[in-house]
Amino acid sequence: MSDIDRIIIAGGGPIGTLTGLRLARHGIPVTVLDRLDKPAEDHRAATLQPSTLDLFAPMGLTDEILRQGLISPMFQWRDRETHKAVAEFDYGYLKDDTAFPYVVQIEQHKTVNIAIAAARKEPLFQLIRSIDVFDVSQGSDWVEAKARHEDGSVEVFRGRWLIGADGGRSVVRKEMDVSFDGFTWPERFNIVTTTRDLEAAMGFRLRNYCAHPERWVSLMKVPGEDFEGLWRCVFPAKSDETDEEVMSDAWITARFAECLAPAGECEIVHRNMYSVHQRVAGAFYKGRFALAGDSAHINNPIGGMGMNSGFQDGLNLADKLAEIWKGADAEPLLARYDRQRRLTAIEYVQAQSIANKRTLEERDPKVRAANLDNLRRMAADKESHRDFVLRSSLIAMYRKSEMIE
Repeated sequence: MSDIDRIIIAGGGPIGTLTGLRLARHGIPVTVLDRLDKPAEDHRAATLQPSTLDLFAPMGLTDEILRQGLISPMFQWRDRETHKAVAEFDYGYLKDDTAFPYVVQIEQHKTVNIAIAAARKEPLFQLIRSIDVFDVSQGSDWVEAKARHEDGSVEVFRGRWLIGADGGRSVVRKEMDVSFDGFTWPERFNIVTTTRDLEAAMGFRLRNYCAHPERWVSLMKVPGEDFEGLWRCVFPAKSDETDEEVMSDAWITARFAECLAPAGECEIVHRNMYSVHQRVAGAFYKGRFALAGDSAHINNPIGGMGMNSGFQDGLNLADKLAEIWKGADAEPLLARYDRQRRLTAIEYVQAQSIANKRTLEERDPKVRAANLDNLRRMAADKESHRDFVLRSSLIAMYRKSEMIE
């Protein structure tokens, strides 16, 4: 085997790591390059949907995820003006559709570490950290990635195929010279965590979406590093509020007071502000380059769909590259990957996450009332309820993707 006989993955986050693990188990040498010295522990995606748990189970990952995570079988939509639940949705409606009729809430870096522990047992899996891919190129039968070590030295990696799992600012996507169509939301999000037990204090489920025309909030519980539990609260910042103001104790305390006043004082453990985008790449492959996860599509976090759809991308792509590695014609398989994953990213992830956010923030009183009434009706009707959680869980997306030829 020559040095070029491998697949290179730019990005060792959740999608890159899982994709690399799948490739190694297909018997393909894989090198994953990541710029960080360890998985990022800032507060990122933390929901694993039933569709993801179904995909992870045959890979032997689910037991450890269940051990480290919180099982959340239900989620609520609430009206923050009244502080009351509007509708409650139960993943139990999916008991005939999945082996896991619930979500697991677990911090992203824990999921990555579980995957890395499994991948390190594979002799064909290589993970190189603290190395930043800054340039990529390809020829008729090769790819090349130039990466810079922390000491400034540059190393060149060559392979047969290159997967861009390197996030929203993907070097691979930019070299592909494809569009990244969509928009950026005008407000920023501030993710704040607190140790306050909001489940007991406010009667929340472990996942909650609280609608309000000015100050909506999304709240969910994660295990925390000590497994004592942390509540993660997503607050939107108004466009005229400065970054300094939004990150201040005073601003955050005011947000807690607005929607969580009965809970008493909430200790601020962590805060992280960022801009939010809704974008999909114009193509998910070009030649010997392919995209998966945030490099291919990004969306707002309401509903926990981005990382989970990225797992579907990565495992789908790995299986197709395995066929190609064994002699199958590349073009039709990668074209099918593009059709399957790009179209469903638009139809499910983009559409649902945008709809979720607009329901949360609707300002027109009549439209707002109609939206909340619609949620009540869906929750009360068995068929509508199941359809809603099929979409929310991304089971519907996975099924649609698999049907696309």
